[in-house]
Amino acid sequence: MNICAMTMVYQDYWALAQWIRHYSKQLGIENLYVVVHGPDKKINEIAAGVNIWTIPRDNLERFDKRRNKMLNQFQSGLLQFYDWVIRTDADELICVDPNMHGTLHGLLNKQTDDTVFAVGLNLYEGLEDGEMVDDASVFDMRCSAIITGNYSKAWAVSVDTPLMRHGVRVAEDGELKYSHAFPEGVFLVHLKFAHMPALVDANETRKSLARSDLPGMPGLGWRKAESHARRFFETASGMKLTAWDEAIEQARIEILTDMKFSEDDGVLRSPGIPYICRTELPDWFKDN
Repeated sequence: MNICAMTMVYQDYWALAQWIRHYSKQLGIENLYVVVHGPDKKINEIAAGVNIWTIPRDNLERFDKRRNKMLNQFQSGLLQFYDWVIRTDADELICVDPNMHGTLHGLLNKQTDDTVFAVGLNLYEGLEDGEMVDDASVFDMRCSAIITGNYSKAWAVSVDTPLMRHGVRVAEDGELKYSHAFPEGVFLVHLKFAHMPALVDANETRKSLARSDLPGMPGLGWRKAESHARRFFETASGMKLTAWDEAIEQARIEILTDMKFSEDDGVLRSPGIPYICRTELPDWFKDN
């Protein structure tokens, strides 16, 4: 079973280092692919040993649309050489419960469906958490999480079908063409809120792009990045703490009973529920 992971990054150095640490441990660094948006010597240093593809950053018009088209085509090419392609943002880590699946290889090796979803977790820096230690795994330093439908994304494919809008195209011309799985014990951990200094830096980039007035830029969440982050932390602090097993059971019911399918383009995605439960990660995440 040959598996690779790919992402695209602009700066976001801390998250990329976590991404490389995580997936190289699971898949081997030679099976990681990073698309760098504009030449960046620091990323080349962080990603030493990774397959790096640098693209120009001189034209940002309709960035999201062109970016997604390129990544889907790159994904398609990798499937000529790999059985599965994992594709996440640089601040997203796929973790599997070792008691259920062993490893990422163990999980994907037994999949008979074409595409895979995971329950999304917004990992965040709590009030009592210390500063992140350089080169430390985020799972050794953070355990507070909000379960979210927004990041319960499709993340791996074994067939040539596009990932779009946090989902995956499973139908073409009105007919179901590909199958999907939403296995238990699989989680997409979003790191945006897990390291405050990195969040501050990323928000400055998001705001500058969203306020550039170029067509096709990301919307309000980027334009008002700081208030968006503040609202997240305020909401999280006001939610009751739910035990892990109970929180995951509740989340799977809410998500799986409300999956969204678009007849226009055949895309299946999870419901955009931002806050389902507040919980704490079990210790096994430290072994991922």
